[in-house]
Amino acid sequence: MTTVTPMPSLTAVYPTAHVRGRLSTRLEEQTLGWATLDAATVLEMGREQVGWFVGGHPGVVRAAEQLGRLDSNPAGGVWIVAPHSRDLARDLFTKWPHQAYVTQRPQGASSVWCSRKVWVAIPEELDQLLPRAPQAEAGVAGVIVLDPPCIIHKSRVGTDSWGHVHRNDRPQHVVDFRASLLSDDWQPPLLLVTERPARAVETQAVARTYCLNAFRFVAGDSFACWEIPVVCE
Repeated sequence: MTTVTPMPSLTAVYPTAHVRGRLSTRLEEQTLGWATLDAATVLEMGREQVGWFVGGHPGVVRAAEQLGRLDSNPAGGVWIVAPHSRDLARDLFTKWPHQAYVTQRPQGASSVWCSRKVWVAIPEELDQLLPRAPQAEAGVAGVIVLDPPCIIHKSRVGTDSWGHVHRNDRPQHVVDFRASLLSDDWQPPLLLVTERPARAVETQAVARTYCLNAFRFVAGDSFACWEIPVVCE
């Protein structure tokens, strides 16, 4: 049974917007204008279960720079980043621009590490972040699935075509983590960041895997995180 807690004020989670991207159509990649993640936008996304599919992203070096800018801003909610592998989680840590803000370093084989406003764990270890959630006074701003090859959604429970039985449902860990943060029919929005373009991915199937009703498509070369507030153009 899911426990529903009172929704934190989204003006506290998003006192200002610091994430922006250029929306586009999936196949033709025609520009639809700019969008920012502000309180009104994430309220709709979190209640309607609409995510961002950020396709054609430049990669981990850019991701470390972008997410580091979110870490520079002490206001607002915490961002949860779920890399597709332990190696990627460690790579992100070694490239992190704000080591002074790190509050928990990766230990042993664990992928988990935390900075001021960005907490990192692979899908299987997201539950380790739940005890820390009450420490995020403003709440959780969003869940960013950092999946350059766009493969997490394929790791489901069942038997594959070679007869191998898989019991680790990787996307379900992400779904369960967001569900644990359910608050007045609202969940922190999900952003899937991948190097693959949307037109090369069966995005409807990916959305279903993450229990989303739909994706909005964001051009990876336009996706940006800012230290200062941003607005739509």
